[in-house]
Order: sequence, then C-alpha cells, then structure tokens
Amino acid sequence: MTKKIALLVCAFSFFLAGCSLPGADPYTPSASAAPSQTPSLTLPPSQTPTPTVTDTPIPTLTPTILPTIEPFSGVLRGPTNVREKPSKGGGDRLGGLYFNQSVKVIGRNDRANWLWIIYPEAPGGTAWILASAVDLQGELGWLPIIIYPAGADIPLALPPLLPANPGAAALPLNPPGAGAQIGTAQQLLNVRVGPGVGYLSLGTLGAGTLLSMTGRVEDNSWFQIEYPSGRDGRAWVSGDLVSLADGPKKLPLYNFLATPVTAGPLQPEAPAEAQAPAFPASETPIPASPTPDLPNGTVTVQINVRSGPAQNFEAFGLLNFNDRVIITGQSLNGLWFQIEYAASPSGRGWVASSYIKLNSDLSKVPYFDNQGTPLPQP
Repeated sequence: MTKKIALLVCAFSFFLAGCSLPGADPYTPSASAAPSQTPSLTLPPSQTPTPTVTDTPIPTLTPTILPTIEPFSGVLRGPTNVREKPSKGGGDRLGGLYFNQSVKVIGRNDRANWLWIIYPEAPGGTAWILASAVDLQGELGWLPIIIYPAGADIPLALPPLLPANPGAAALPLNPPGAGAQIGTAQQLLNVRVGPGVGYLSLGTLGAGTLLSMTGRVEDNSWFQIEYPSGRDGRAWVSGDLVSLADGPKKLPLYNFLATPVTAGPLQPEAPAEAQAPAFPASETPIPASPTPDLPNGTVTVQINVRSGPAQNFEAFGLLNFNDRVIITGQSLNGLWFQIEYAASPSGRGWVASSYIKLNSDLSKVPYFDNQGTPLPQP
C-alpha cells in the first residue's frame, strides 16, 4: 500500500469527484492513515529550501520545484465525507471520517476551502475533505497548492506563495498617487500575500487607512493593493472590509493564485505599467535585437521596460503595441519576463508578462528571483 500511495502522489492522477448533496450516499467512516503509512509529498525540488525564492509561477509554465513536504496533522471537528476531487455537487464519494479522527494533510486547493489528505482507502491513496471540517495543526499558508489545469485530469502541485522577506517588519504605506484608484479600510485589515485566508499574513492596517487599489479577483472577494512589504510591492485584503470610491470594475483581474487573468474584460484605461513613460514620446526606444533559437513574444499594449522584475525598478524605455520581444528569462512568480533590450546597460530588461503574447514555449527559459538575480537551474 505504501508503494502505491507514493506512486500515485507523485503522478497526481485523479478522476472528477465532489461533495455529497442531501440524499447522497450515507456517511461511512473509515480509518485514517497510520503513522507508518504516512508518505512524504515529494514535489519538484526547489532551487533553495529558503522561502525567499519559493514563489508561485503561472500554471501554464513549468512549476517551481520544491523540497519534500512533510504532511501536516489535522483533527476532524465532526463526521465528514471524503471526496476524490475538491468539488461540491457530484462525483465519487470515497467514504467518510469520524469526529476527532486524525488526518495527514499534504495540500490545499487554490481557494483553501478543501484540503488534500492521505487516505489509504482511495484508489490513489489520497483524497479531499472540506477545510472547515479540520482543525489544522500548522499554518495553512505553508501547504502546497494543488490545482487541476483546464482540460487536464492530472493535478499540478504549485509551491506556496511566500513573502519576499519573511519576518521583516512591514514598511509604511505610500500615500495614494495621482490617478490611483482609492479604497478605504472599513475596519482592521489583515494583509495577505495572496487573495485568500489560505495565504500567509504580512501584517495589519487600521480602520480608515487609504489604499491604492491595483487588482481584484473576479467575485471581488479580495482586492490587491499597493503594499511596499509585499511581493512586487503588492498584497491582498478582504473585499468585504474595503470601500472603493469608484467601484471595482476598472481594476485588473487576477485568479486565486494571484496571477493576472489575461482573458479578462478589456479595461477602459491603459494599464498601470503603461501610464508612466520613461522618456518623452518623441524619443524612439531601441528595439530588441533578434536572437535565433530563443523564445519570443508580441507586445499587446504600450509598456515600460524596467531594470528588474517589479514596477519599483527603474524604467529604461517603452515598447509599443505589436513590438516583438526576445525572452531570455522569467521571474519565479511568472509575472515578469526578461527580454533582450539593447537600450539598457546590460542589453536586458524586464516587462510585465501579462502584456506579452507568447509565440513559443518557455520551458527552457531560466528563472530569476524577485530582484532579478539568476537562480540555479534544475
């Protein structure tokens, strides 16, 4: 059984399942995994075990490699059903668990409302239970994020989204700039590294604090704000606790992995990255020189080229709509691409990935950390 569990955890092979509706199969308790049956969840190895460089890439890219993750312990708050997939409304029910029964948790879904556990009775040795049914003995934000890419039956394990500088004191907020979309904290806010309670906390903000709003998830349950101590100068707060002066519709869309939704509705204004030209429009930036055998993409809107993978880095110049770029690297979170840019001192620059239409595969493009430093490649 141990061998079978380990193989299936590595393969992440599942079929569609969900949570029981009223009138579904009756609850059937089953034993939890014994300590001797508790395998380690081995995900792709990280370039370093320290959390400062362990970020979440866009799911379409090659996932960041992680060290072996030891399961977290949890205790059931009451009887609960066990499912083959994190879904309500149908699918295979695999069994049930007792009140006060122990479980080993090895992951969670993107919204952190389901937990992935070791369950020997399942065909693959793993299954899903509702997060609300478990008292987790550990910080939810350290668990890997398990997703099912569109059209795929095989789940993908992504690293937890971690702060750029864990444990560092929070930097003060900058006053909202001219043209910023402003929000106001209605009460004490918990600021998180991603959009949800499943992400680590970065600090708190008091009631009445003015916020520069920079993004949202589709249901407006979480808003992205400017936050100097956050990853790339951004962080997330609960949408229920913030009032927006102009409403949320103009804010760019993100998913629950904190990555841009490129297929979202068109914005009536130019994106924030295109609103601060680095030089007068009369100047012409030097275009990227073509390099054979490197990935390339096409610019979808006028954007800045920066010295590093964040908006707080110096801008070298502009790229215009339909310009072609040669991609030489990518940030660990997938939000920025390094490109060939002859106008920069190093011949390289950084652009926001959400404004680049890819024309080729990025699987062999090297990763860089949040400061633009190359990382050891697997």
